[in-house]
Amino acid sequence: MAVTQLTIIGAGLIGGSIGLGARAARFAERIVAIDLSPDEARRDVADLWLQPSDPRVEGELGRSDLVVLCTPVRRIAEQLPYVLERTGGVVTDAGSTKAALTKVVANHPRAAAYVPGHPMAGAPTGGVEHAVSDLFQGRRWLLVPGHAEAEAVALVTSFVTALGATVSFIDADEHDRSVALTSHVPQVVASALSVLVHDEAASGAAGPGFASTTRVAGGADAMWRDIFTTNAAHVGRGLEMLGARLSEVGRALSSGNPDVALELLERARRAKTDKPNSG
Repeated sequence: MAVTQLTIIGAGLIGGSIGLGARAARFAERIVAIDLSPDEARRDVADLWLQPSDPRVEGELGRSDLVVLCTPVRRIAEQLPYVLERTGGVVTDAGSTKAALTKVVANHPRAAAYVPGHPMAGAPTGGVEHAVSDLFQGRRWLLVPGHAEAEAVALVTSFVTALGATVSFIDADEHDRSVALTSHVPQVVASALSVLVHDEAASGAAGPGFASTTRVAGGADAMWRDIFTTNAAHVGRGLEMLGARLSEVGRALSSGNPDVALELLERARRAKTDKPNSG
């Protein structure tokens, strides 16, 4: 289901990769990128680059069949009503949390044209200079159909599959609870471990295992401030649950009992072989 015009708002790593992937899949005849720092030399990403303040933005939104918001979550929340009002097309996003966004447009007259989304893909370094056309190949892309009309869901599903990703449908609150445990809590844990090793002057003994465990540590403030703000309850609860398990292991080891730690490792081995729930 190709479209005439695809518009990407926020063309960094994710938005830029969407442009490259859509171009490679011939999903759109024309691609427009709206970004605070437009890279007009990157015509492989978009045919036209505009700053948000450009007077042509409103017209381009009006011509768009699909608009994808790839800015930080709270910025998406600010942009959604404006974009929905100015495009007759479908709107989706790549934000890391979903409940806050669905609430923003719950009573909007064009809420049915909005399909919240979240690609489960990324890289340690951001920016359009690191964008690649195959970033989403084989990755899962979560969609929250909610109250979206069937035609809008079908278009966004077609868009996602054109980029090589696999669609999984999920409820907004379940999305936020799940990504808190699989992405947001790991960011805090990796960062805490990285800081602990630094503060304890133990980095001289760090090997590949430590590097892989802390690979995501120290995420960008611009993104994570929004995530921690919009998903605070789920992240806090996840850290509390993890903290309770770690405390149990810590107490057992401090008393000279390795069995609790070994049981945890055994359960982890079994969990790695279990099939994940399909979306």
